[in-house]
Amino acid sequence: MTSQRYTRGAVVKGPDLLGPHKYRPYVCLSTESPPFRDEEAVYAVVTTTRRSAAIPLAGTDFTKGELPRESYVNPWVLVTIKHADIQKIEGQLTEETVDMIAREAADHIGAIDS
Repeated sequence: MTSQRYTRGAVVKGPDLLGPHKYRPYVCLSTESPPFRDEEAVYAVVTTTRRSAAIPLAGTDFTKGELPRESYVNPWVLVTIKHADIQKIEGQLTEETVDMIAREAADHIGAIDS
């Protein structure tokens, strides 16, 4: 574990807050501006379960690194994780991919353009 700060688009290995496994991957969606950004960030859950509303991650979605299995982002499942609870970085997604995930997450929580 580390107290490293994770950037938007980082695919990290963190605690499995939703299932029986010790760890699972997540995508960091936080920008630099949220409160407590030095301590924690908002992440979208990554899974190996294909769902119609999930966003598939392909090799071309990564600027570096990868995941060992076919994976999908569930943009409707968001969690806040402390940086200290992250085990390691698995990779980094392209800005375009992260923006798509963030837009889908915003749609799911009813974000309204001002």
